[in-house]
Amino acid sequence: MKTSISFIVLLCLLISTNALPQNLSNWKLNGQVQLRSEFDGRDFSNKTYPRTFATIRTRVGLETSVSEKIQFFVQMQDSRSFGQGTPTTFLSNLDLHQGFIKLFNPFDLDFEVQAGRFQMIYSTERFIGASNWSHIGRSFDGVKFTIAPKNFNLDLFALTINDSQNPISNPTVGAYPHPAKETPSFSLYGFFKRNDLTEKSKLDLLAYYEVDRKDAKPDTNEINRFTVAASYFGNYGDFSTIVEAAYQFGKIAGVDLGAYLISVQGAYKTGITTFTAGADILSGNDPKDPKKLSSYNVGYGTNHKFYGYMDYFPINAGGLGVNNFYLKANFNPNDSKFSFALDLHHFMSNQKALSGKNVFGQEIDLTVLYKFIQGTSITWGASVFLPGDLMKAIYSPREDLAYWSYVMITANL
Repeated sequence: MKTSISFIVLLCLLISTNALPQNLSNWKLNGQVQLRSEFDGRDFSNKTYPRTFATIRTRVGLETSVSEKIQFFVQMQDSRSFGQGTPTTFLSNLDLHQGFIKLFNPFDLDFEVQAGRFQMIYSTERFIGASNWSHIGRSFDGVKFTIAPKNFNLDLFALTINDSQNPISNPTVGAYPHPAKETPSFSLYGFFKRNDLTEKSKLDLLAYYEVDRKDAKPDTNEINRFTVAASYFGNYGDFSTIVEAAYQFGKIAGVDLGAYLISVQGAYKTGITTFTAGADILSGNDPKDPKKLSSYNVGYGTNHKFYGYMDYFPINAGGLGVNNFYLKANFNPNDSKFSFALDLHHFMSNQKALSGKNVFGQEIDLTVLYKFIQGTSITWGASVFLPGDLMKAIYSPREDLAYWSYVMITANL
């Protein structure tokens, strides 16, 4: 049975409305402008001109509290490319990015309720994140319960990803019955548990179930997918490590699914420099066995953080999965507003293509960050990709070195 998110949100809004006559306190205004200009030659062809474009994302938020029991937050967002109409006539890019209320200790019980539209950021954002690199970002519609936040620290959430059924304003004869056996919506249910193992280590546990009730064929949901994941963090002086793993199972259009992700990295800090080495393994489909699904779906993660800043993966893997081996170096000079990062990636497919090829290539990312003032930074990045045999086959006949660069200003109010 589908959880009625709208009913819960309406109930919370009614509670909030009844409380409005009370004195409001702690009004907080926040905002952000993210402006990025890009020089895009990621097509593996030096015979074409690189694309150039600029985007701007503007967010303005307002937060307040009604006593100590209710928090209200609303955040509007405008996302657009330069040259896309004028602000006075072009409003299709203006949207509610977040809008929620949060109830603290309802019924005098030790839990919190957040309902409406909100971001969710868990662990490293590999599995669920806000995707704030993009000029739109990610937020969810639904409800989240946090059980005993200071002790047990468990989140339970029920979210609506997509709903093709419009609300029925008036119950006319023609509005019923619905042609499907149930509303063809796409929902996400899950939990997240934080666990402090020792002063130097912690383990985060996450599990969620996705159900897209759209019929892939009669009486068969498009998606019935379970994901269970864990993130381990260890901090041992100058050495730290992050180990993450996930397994997916269920059915996609009636076909059995079994896929996995394994990520291991270790970092060593010496002076102003931090060196990191690691590997991400995302399982893929065996092209010789098309009846078996083994391709890991990255779902709701902030993928730009993990699989190369040029964002080729995992979308270009073609279901073969990705093996990402990387080395990173970060330089943070003392008493300097500048910091520098150099990332080296070697990408392979997890499963060989039918041609026997399995090397996507190598990516080099250089990033320079300048902290202009507190809350405002200027970032310049430049990347190149040396295509391997598999990438050349995908983009054939284009097989030149690919490149990309950007300048970004991020200002927070």
